Amino acid sequence: MSKPSFSKSVDEIITISRSYINTRIELWKLTLLEKASLAGSFFISSIILVLIGAFCLLFISLAFAFWYGQRTGDTAVGFLILTGFYLLLGIIFVLGRKKMVIGPIIRSMSEILYKEDENEEEEEED
Repeated sequence: MSKPSFSKSVDEIITISRSYINTRIELWKLTLLEKASLAGSFFISSIILVLIGAFCLLFISLAFAFWYGQRTGDTAVGFLILTGFYLLLGIIFVLGRKKMVIGPIIRSMSEILYKEDENEEEEEED
């Protein structure tokens, strides 16, 4: 039984190390792709939901203004009521945007970006 030479062992270690490094790089690329895909789909679905909600709100608002106009005979007052409502809604939104918008978005994005990392850490601890 012959002993492997020292240079052969070093060459094997270098080959295995390169393979490991390349595998880790590929894993990072795939992880980045997955997280970017999840974040992108989150933003696209959020934009679609906001647009659908905006159109629904627009048509409900128009329907209210015209309904109010038919009931009272003055459509302009219906639109003024809506303007006041949206002004009040805008002020509430500006004052509470950190709790209503920024916080949930940050939480959702951090769940997307760090969820798998926590799972990997738990598996490594076991």
